[in-house]
Amino acid sequence: MLVIAVQVTVFGQNEAGIKVAFLADIHLQDVYGDFQSEEFRGVINPRNGKLATIRTMSSQLNSTRLFNENYFALLAALEDLRQKGIKLVVLPGDYTDDGQPMNILGLKKILKLYSGQNGMRFFITTGNHDPVSPFGSPGGKSDFLGENGQTQAVFSLQRTDQSSSAISAEIRYWGYFEICEELKDFGFSPGKEDLFWTHPFIPFDYEGYDFQSISEVSSIRTRLFPDPKSGLMLPDASYLVEPVEGLWLLALDGNVYSYSGVENQMDSVAWRGSSIGFNLASKTKAHQLQWISRISQEAKKRGKTLVSFSHYPLADFHNGASADMKKLFGAEKLQLTRVPDEQVSKLYSRAGIRVHFAGHMHINDTGSLNPEANEELINIQVPSLAAFPPAYKIMNLKTDHIMEVKTQLLQKVDRFDEFFDLYKIEHQWLSQKAGLDHWDLGILDAVDYLDFTQQHLQELIRLRFLKSDWPGDLGVLVNGISQYQLAEWLEAPSSDREKLLDSYFQSIQKSNQKGPLMEDFYLIKNGGDLSVGLIPTDRMEVYRNLEKKNLNAGKGTLNGQFADFLSIFGKLCKGLPSDEFFIDLVDLSVKRVD
Repeated sequence: MLVIAVQVTVFGQNEAGIKVAFLADIHLQDVYGDFQSEEFRGVINPRNGKLATIRTMSSQLNSTRLFNENYFALLAALEDLRQKGIKLVVLPGDYTDDGQPMNILGLKKILKLYSGQNGMRFFITTGNHDPVSPFGSPGGKSDFLGENGQTQAVFSLQRTDQSSSAISAEIRYWGYFEICEELKDFGFSPGKEDLFWTHPFIPFDYEGYDFQSISEVSSIRTRLFPDPKSGLMLPDASYLVEPVEGLWLLALDGNVYSYSGVENQMDSVAWRGSSIGFNLASKTKAHQLQWISRISQEAKKRGKTLVSFSHYPLADFHNGASADMKKLFGAEKLQLTRVPDEQVSKLYSRAGIRVHFAGHMHINDTGSLNPEANEELINIQVPSLAAFPPAYKIMNLKTDHIMEVKTQLLQKVDRFDEFFDLYKIEHQWLSQKAGLDHWDLGILDAVDYLDFTQQHLQELIRLRFLKSDWPGDLGVLVNGISQYQLAEWLEAPSSDREKLLDSYFQSIQKSNQKGPLMEDFYLIKNGGDLSVGLIPTDRMEVYRNLEKKNLNAGKGTLNGQFADFLSIFGKLCKGLPSDEFFIDLVDLSVKRVD
């Protein structure tokens, strides 16, 4: 493993250290945007009389993210950072819904406001939602909220299967060239305040750095590499920036696109995106690994602290349970295809990555390539502002070898209920239609944004996850088993458990009983330490002690599946701290803040 010795003795931001905020997976949709279409301009919000360009609540509750309220969550997070005096802000991808012009420009307006009035500096990298396709493509959605609670389709081109759709060029998917040009002031191009900036396709020259010269060779149109399968040239938006003395931020573009073989490589159907991340990027973007190795060597030579960020994770984020989860649920369930292989993690560790901030998964986690020794690489999963738990991270380089990471939960968000009256109209319309899954109106009683996202997760489990990810009987059992029944099963002799579990299952099927275990599992899987306070102490004590129980059971039975599930849950309850912690940059040990 290449070890980067951190030798910085004077930090460039203030005496308290260098503070950087990480806001991941904002998925911003401009909720009062302009479609520039006479066919549909939005739906009037009775709260304020404005035309709202929002998606239906039904679509939100079948998605792993919110589409609407996260707009206000971003504003709340930025206002929180303004009050804290934090000036450096990283957005690790998926900062918009799908890279549409309306949403990119909406984000740009917000970032320019906070950079202009408050002196914030933003550093962006790409995500699988921006850009969806490297050179852009037609786009649109069929689930905007229209008049009288009905859905309204809006597409950039007319579709034969959507005869009633409105047409708006503002909803097409922009590619690299458009996105990086519009957002060039936020990391994709060098800034006048940067002490240093470079990218993989120019010679490294720290001593001869000149802003004017580097600006002339920073265009995304020249930052191209040959796709190994097609030989065609694709953009790579990776860059390195030194925003303040002593800190190097390494932005890694982990997006991967597969070529369909059509004659025109700029055709909208020529490329298909992927959400896999570095398992593929390590193969298709080998030039990045060579560049990372050079950058890490230069950082060591100059005594810089190198911190990488990308949309995609670089280490397991299930506390070592991913292999067991694949066996129980299936390799493509629970988004397990996004877990980086250990060998891939080692490639980036050997290249010099030590501390990495990632998004993509909408979870809160701290992972290590070698969790037993706390060495080689630390991967910090930044939660999404658009899902439970809604939170962001603050990194503080307190000394030359100590990094502190704090997780800021967004509980109170002004205006989070601004569209609730419109949702009530939608629910009323849905209630009149037979055969449709109705979402629970109780979510509109949420007392704050944290409560709202937790109820969003509850509905997501009911409407989507139980159907798509769980083996049928196991899902019914875990969703229904009571706290008492779980305790009884755990204390029973192994020889009695199968019969006992069968009686539970029969009872659950007959009574449609619902217990807390399923939701608690998702709270811990997604929220880590942030969820502990939301689960009663007695239940958390049971979960933390699962690894001490004898969970061996016969394979191929429901009892065996349940035992395997509890073993997985026990692992998820362990692991490195994910709320507030210190990282020793010498040995990469992680310690909880007392």
